[in-house]
Amino acid sequence: MNSKNRVKLNKAIEILNGLHFKNENIMVTGSIALDEQGLLTDRITHDVDLIIKMDEQAWRCLKLIEAINLDDDEVKAPKDYDTQTREKMIFLNVDGLILNIWKYDEESDWSEIKDAETGVYVATVNHIIEAKKKYGRDKDFKDIYEIIKVLV
Repeated sequence: MNSKNRVKLNKAIEILNGLHFKNENIMVTGSIALDEQGLLTDRITHDVDLIIKMDEQAWRCLKLIEAINLDDDEVKAPKDYDTQTREKMIFLNVDGLILNIWKYDEESDWSEIKDAETGVYVATVNHIIEAKKKYGRDKDFKDIYEIIKVLV
């Protein structure tokens, strides 16, 4: 993993550990997960995408933290997700580090790949492609194209 993405992932995990989330309940996805698996390694991500196994109480607490965080005039929620998707995610800006957090869906697969340094799980390429297809943004389809180019 490139060093800038490594720093961002480590900081994100430090933040989540401070909120009492255990590493075995965290799965990194998106660009950092692709970088970890040797794909799109030249990309410096602007955010850290995470899926977390959590109960409803933890989800509500994070939603409250998000609301307080978004009350800051300098913090802006992403506008490139549709409303339904946006309701299923939490956006946090912690000292300039952007965390996009999704609650784990029991019907989804959980990766078996672990990051050696942090011990968090790393989403599979298939999981990332399926998520990008679901979001359907132009940048997601461009990412899928780039992933497939590398794999083929």
